[in-house]
Amino acid sequence: MKTIYKTMPKIGIACVGLLLLFSANACKDDTDMFELEDGTPMIRYVRVPDENVSDSLLTSAFLGNSIAIIGENMKSVSEIWFNDQKAVLNTSFMTDEVIIVSVPRDIPEHVTDKIYFVNSSKQDTVAHGFNVLVPPPAVVAMECEYVPEGEIAVLKGNYFLSTATQDHPVVVFSPNIEATEIVSHSLTEIQVIVPPGAAEGPVSVQSRYGAARSTFHFRDTRGMLTNYDADYPIVNSWGRAGRLESDPAIALSGNYLKLSGSFAEPTEWSAASESDGLSHYWGNENGHTGAVFDGSPEEMVMKFEAFVPNPWSSVGLSFIFAATGTTNGPLYEDAKPRGIWMPWRNAGVYQTDGWVTVAIPLSEFKYDGAGSSLNVLPEAFDNLNIFLANRGLVYVGTASDPVILMDNLRIVPQ
Repeated sequence: MKTIYKTMPKIGIACVGLLLLFSANACKDDTDMFELEDGTPMIRYVRVPDENVSDSLLTSAFLGNSIAIIGENMKSVSEIWFNDQKAVLNTSFMTDEVIIVSVPRDIPEHVTDKIYFVNSSKQDTVAHGFNVLVPPPAVVAMECEYVPEGEIAVLKGNYFLSTATQDHPVVVFSPNIEATEIVSHSLTEIQVIVPPGAAEGPVSVQSRYGAARSTFHFRDTRGMLTNYDADYPIVNSWGRAGRLESDPAIALSGNYLKLSGSFAEPTEWSAASESDGLSHYWGNENGHTGAVFDGSPEEMVMKFEAFVPNPWSSVGLSFIFAATGTTNGPLYEDAKPRGIWMPWRNAGVYQTDGWVTVAIPLSEFKYDGAGSSLNVLPEAFDNLNIFLANRGLVYVGTASDPVILMDNLRIVPQ
């Protein structure tokens, strides 16, 4: 049988650490350095690579999985193709009876449900029945979880493929409302118009390989501390709820918190009754007696929507939890564990075109005022104190006049 494929794009694939029959060398396609034998391979079966479970035979595997192909005259193989995707051969994982190879990570375009083995002379190809499995969609995040009806929501994830009957994935909002306008989609992102009637709840995506729904909730109100409006107010205790604004040209809905400051050089925070750079959420005054959330801190995440209209390149936004009855002064001691949002640190500057959802796991509330890890979490989660300041941070940045708008402050399961 003549070779089916003569020229196809070569792709790289990472090696996977396995309990193998062979010792692992560097991962590369090095069949040109390997003395191939003449003849034609004979394929007997495919199994998992672990010799301790060698009786586990396979007829399919997911993208990127490693498999062991058992047969005879395997050293005569110079190329392996899964459907129309070429695999990377590592001669350290080849003997005359076994080839260990990873299924290519690229999704096949022409599906034949076969593995093709090309011999050393490039003249013959042996086919073996095998299904390459593509995972169902993974709906990981939404660029902004609060998007008005008729505007574009951006979903982030993987395996966003078209369905068998449509040229795009199917997106469904709660309560079971299908979005009819897909603006664009790629393997990892979908832009979709929020349909009329879309309500709070998970978002589902369906492709031709299955369906999945998000763990996050669209317009999430679970664990809501405040949205700065009447339905989830923030009591203005001590006059330090922060500066609230409600510009309809900017607002997601109703009020939002505005934090701002000018930082030409490292600057210590100083108290002011109406400071533009701080906000306090006192649990007792806002209806919480004890912790402001239910659950283990290691399993929870603090979320909020943020809009950063000005370039931000200095100081961090700190979040400090404290116990009921804590006086104001000790809240800002550098030894208090806190979460620090500093999105400009890696890129040098941070700015958004609109509202985005920010997520900070509570397991990351472990830093001191200098940004060094204390490896301890707060002792209590009764009150939350937010301030934009430079408490001797290691990452000073450059002079800037940040403006940070916040809304929908909540603590939810990860």
